[in-house]
Amino acid sequence: MIVVPLAQRPDVIPVLARWLYEEWGYFHEHDSIERRTAELSARLREDAIPMTFVALASAEPDAPAIGTAALTPDDLETRPDLCPWLASVLVDPRYRGRGVGSTLVTAVVAKARELGHRRLFLFTEDQQALYARLGWAESDRAEYRGHPITIMQREM
Repeated sequence: MIVVPLAQRPDVIPVLARWLYEEWGYFHEHDSIERRTAELSARLREDAIPMTFVALASAEPDAPAIGTAALTPDDLETRPDLCPWLASVLVDPRYRGRGVGSTLVTAVVAKARELGHRRLFLFTEDQQALYARLGWAESDRAEYRGHPITIMQREM
């Protein structure tokens, strides 16, 4: 497995857009695969926020995507005071439990640090234990679009 900026493999955008829509479409009233595709296409950067990373099954040129994560300036419009965010961490169910998610989180944290950020935020509905194992601490609990969430942060 390798993790690269999505800018290096834009051909996997349709797969990632579908995954993200299927996983979190309920958060956005007018969400669609097309909206997710446009959002991913706008994140084809390697050294600036927003950017998306993709985990690939191998270093082969046609290796399939197995996960994704993003580094974004905002992820909760209710908390514009917090920036930047780890967002959209998602692993293909067939590859869960193999460290793919942890590797993606590590890549985003490293990029945020490289870009000069000293703190990073995320929100999750149910993965608090995973993020705590990776060095994140709970900073707030809230409700977002009718769903209870935990906001977490990581000092770098």
